[in-house]
Amino acid sequence: MDNIKFKLKLEEERQKLEEQLSQVGRRNPSNPDDWEPQFNERNEQPSAQDEMADKFEDMEQTLALQNSYETRLMAVRDALNRIENGTYGKCNCGKDIPEERLEADPAASCMCGTHS
Repeated sequence: MDNIKFKLKLEEERQKLEEQLSQVGRRNPSNPDDWEPQFNERNEQPSAQDEMADKFEDMEQTLALQNSYETRLMAVRDALNRIENGTYGKCNCGKDIPEERLEADPAASCMCGTHS
């Protein structure tokens, strides 16, 4: 298996995810591996209930995007760590992950469905 090819794919995805995260959040100053959501703050108070509902909906969407990007980023980082420590392409149960699966998802860590 060509780990260099997968490493390049994972590093490219990591960079894209960090760019996407920077659009909806910012790095936690006390933990650079963690991201905090960043909301568009308006100084004015919403004048109508609909405006307040829109604001909360925007916040929920931002949180959902941030959580999705951050979860995927953690999986990508884990896969890069597995490449570095020589365990990439192996399921936690010890079985090989098929290369076709890694082609579809280079961050795949399990093939038996019992691990994350």
